[in-house]
Amino acid sequence: MDNSDNKDLPVNNNANGKPDNGMAEFDSPTPFFPKPQKGNFNVAFLLICLAVAITALAYFGLYETGYIRVLRRLDNGAIFSGYWKMGEPFGEGILITANGELIEGVWENGKLNKGVVVAKKFTYMGGLKNYLPDGYGSCHYKSGVRYHGFWKNGVKSGLGKLQTPKGEVAFGNWKNGELPPVKGQAYKTGEKVYGMDVSNHQKKIDWEKLVLYADSTGTVTGNLKASPYVQPIMFAFIKSTEGADWVAHTFKYNFEEARRCGIPRGAYHFLRLSDIDGQIKNFIDHTVLEPGDLPPVLDMELDNREMAKYADLACEYAHKWLDAMEKHYGVKPILYTYDSYYNSYLKGKGFDDYDFFIARYNPETMPRVPHLEIWQFTEKGNSGGIETKVDLNIFMGDYKDFEKFVAEKGIR
Repeated sequence: MDNSDNKDLPVNNNANGKPDNGMAEFDSPTPFFPKPQKGNFNVAFLLICLAVAITALAYFGLYETGYIRVLRRLDNGAIFSGYWKMGEPFGEGILITANGELIEGVWENGKLNKGVVVAKKFTYMGGLKNYLPDGYGSCHYKSGVRYHGFWKNGVKSGLGKLQTPKGEVAFGNWKNGELPPVKGQAYKTGEKVYGMDVSNHQKKIDWEKLVLYADSTGTVTGNLKASPYVQPIMFAFIKSTEGADWVAHTFKYNFEEARRCGIPRGAYHFLRLSDIDGQIKNFIDHTVLEPGDLPPVLDMELDNREMAKYADLACEYAHKWLDAMEKHYGVKPILYTYDSYYNSYLKGKGFDDYDFFIARYNPETMPRVPHLEIWQFTEKGNSGGIETKVDLNIFMGDYKDFEKFVAEKGIR
């Protein structure tokens, strides 16, 4: 590349004696953009204005029909972030009130019928009316108190359960935020801890209305269909899988509803004499256990004739499943069986270190097994919220003992 000055370059003259600058055909070069004319300028200006107006109208239309997310300060000082439709909140949104409460949910026709309220002293999730708890909902107070039940105009009203950090439980039909005493009641809720186990047989369960009917001492037999003396469902085991390929279609719904309604939950697998590796995979693939959940349960109640013939194989499969669950979930599973099964087939077969969940329907005699934690005392119980008969259980201890059991042996 030559860096010499242009003055040293030779100059070529054309036929007229003028220097040839390489553009001899263009004595007056034409600009790339033509000189604007007044008429053209006016047209362009009008087109720009029209485009702006159309864009503004389109934005306004999308804004008013709920397709654009907005940030808007309301007349009462609250700030709304979400969608707006015809002058009202619409769809998913967040409202920060003038006193600092955060309310989140899905607005319909300008109203929020359910959502989450985060305030200075509590967090609430459930039904709302005029941004106050209404209908069914759960409230966790900063003090550690928890309430799951019905509300009206911001106060507890209807069936509900309240639990304190000290292990106290209050359950029943609340009125104006208070739980009135029931005449003749000779027990405190929490002295006995009742639960249930459910499967597809119970069909659709209304978890918000679960209630057990007791006598005046708080004892539930399962026979009563109505009583002024009531006990709450304090835990639930839900059938997840059976064998290597069967999955309960009600499991996901029931498992989620139990958590929403503040009921400690667990999942169980029904053992079959089939591919045990497939059974292990079936349960793990379809059962996600979270912190606070109860340990997984192996339901070992094969037909008596089958057990009599294949007891050793059944015990081998049971041990493989239990070992795999402990490795996967990090907690020791619970073994469910009949009192008679344990004594006939499982005793002395290496299961005595496990906690037992035993079915025995004779109320006069407790099951005779080591480490008895849960007793299924009836398979024909009655409960509010369930149209069919249901298995009812009792934990071997009071509510404080139960909380300790969940904390020490549940999913961590």
